Amino acid sequence: MNPTKRIFVNTIAQYAKSFINICLSLYTVPVIMDALGKSDYGIYCLIAGIVAMLSFITNAMVITTQRHISFYIGQGDAVYTRRIFSNSILLHVTVGLLLLIVIIPFRDFFVAHLNIEDCRRPIAGVVYVMSVIMIVISFITAPFKALLIAHENIVFISVVEVADGVIKLVMALLLLRINVDKLLIYSYMMTCVFAFEFIVFSLYSLSRYQECSPRHFIGDYNGRCLREIGGFAGWTTFSMGALMARSQGLAVLFNRFFDTLLNASYGIATHLYSAISFVSSSVTNAMNPQIMQAEGMNDRNRMLFLAEQESKLLTILMSLAFIPLIIEMDDILNIWLHHDVPEYATLLCQCLLWAFIADQTTFGLHAANQATGRIGGYTLIMYIPKLLFIAVAWAMFRANGSVRSVMVAYVLLEAVLALVRLPFMKRTAGLDVRHFMKDVYSKEMVLIAFLLLTGLLLDRFICCAADFVIVIILTVSIGAVLVWTVILTKVERDTIMKVAKLRGDR
Repeated sequence: MNPTKRIFVNTIAQYAKSFINICLSLYTVPVIMDALGKSDYGIYCLIAGIVAMLSFITNAMVITTQRHISFYIGQGDAVYTRRIFSNSILLHVTVGLLLLIVIIPFRDFFVAHLNIEDCRRPIAGVVYVMSVIMIVISFITAPFKALLIAHENIVFISVVEVADGVIKLVMALLLLRINVDKLLIYSYMMTCVFAFEFIVFSLYSLSRYQECSPRHFIGDYNGRCLREIGGFAGWTTFSMGALMARSQGLAVLFNRFFDTLLNASYGIATHLYSAISFVSSSVTNAMNPQIMQAEGMNDRNRMLFLAEQESKLLTILMSLAFIPLIIEMDDILNIWLHHDVPEYATLLCQCLLWAFIADQTTFGLHAANQATGRIGGYTLIMYIPKLLFIAVAWAMFRANGSVRSVMVAYVLLEAVLALVRLPFMKRTAGLDVRHFMKDVYSKEMVLIAFLLLTGLLLDRFICCAADFVIVIILTVSIGAVLVWTVILTKVERDTIMKVAKLRGDR
């Protein structure tokens, strides 16, 4: 399969998986809540949610391992690629066991400070232990998943994750039929789901990829590999930790200067943000391996070309999907929340979506920076300002600033930092900034402005039942025409038609 077709197939697979799992989740969550009861479901979400905050370390390690494997696949160095994977396994297992040893002893202290009934504290302790085990299993699974991404086997990952969603649905239905402590059984079931993913990903990798060779795991120990992986992982972990700290820091500030209703609004907005971030990963998972491989082959021009294409594709997809939602956010939240929309929920959802779209305009250059490996300076320049935004927000609230003013500052910061990628990548990778601005960024701005203006005009002049549905459909349809006729180049249109024809013939 040629590279362009592989990107197309992998992106479709990721979107299909996302759609199926979202549908399964929408059905599964109410069933689980009904089976457990609101109180026990709240206990599980509280404990699992707090422990899951450590998952950003797992995500950082997946990115790190995938980058290095893809890079050395591009270089054609099979032996060193195997050593990278072996040392990644050793690092993941070691850190996973350390997390287990460090976090488990805090169980009694943690449970003692929960506001729950005394009779449920022993079960909450078990849920805590199972949640930690889930994180550790996820951590050890990470290098195998990274290996699959590096080899662009996104279809297999998508199939397994859909199976994961089906298993969770079956578990939810089983909970309705059992009579023992359902919270206890549910925590065991969820641990088994994580174990299922580990078993499937590891066995598949062992049987298919030469880099995954258990007899070399210990013998391939190499200080250079560990330093290379550990250094990169450290910077990636810092960047993800900064994003999490900013998110949680804003939640604390909202609670300090306002009330819990604003926290509820922010919770709705962050839930929506998590969902759209997941959609974005569909494109990055499909394209990033080829960006890393191109750099490994010393083909800097192709690497930068793919990074530009990723930026444009992400902006097109995110703008078409989310600008109409931004315009009709009031109606959407009223239907979703049954007309019980907390104050500021619409504003926060809109601002987080705008910030996300602003970041996507140059996000392909983020992957390009990872490909070059010059991540230290980039991380400091890009993520220290995001972290310091908490101090800015605190100062604005202390000066009686409004929620709106703080969130506008949030969006502007993301837009500025997106542009900062351009001079940085010019200096470190030779990016042609003028070409990027002309062929990528300016077209993205035209699309964003067009979609916003079109959506606002349609929203103003269309007045009927369910008018927001008509506005969304028309805005996306008209925007898609603009993308095909103006935003995409002739070469890009020809490539899409060629890939579509190949799939049709198949």
